[in-house]
Amino acid sequence: MKATGVTRKVDELGRIVIPKELRNTLGIKEKSPLEIFVEGED
Repeated sequence: MKATGVTRKVDELGRIVIPKELRNTLGIKEKSPLEIFVEGED
C-alpha cells in the first residue's frame, strides 16, 4: 500500500475525521470497524 500522510486534529469529543477520499480509497463505510495502531513513543 502506498504511504499516505494526513494530519487531523481531535475535536472536543475526541473524534478524528478521516477525509472522504481516503475513506473511499480504503473502502471504509459508515459504521465500519476501524482498528488503530500506534507506533513510537510520541
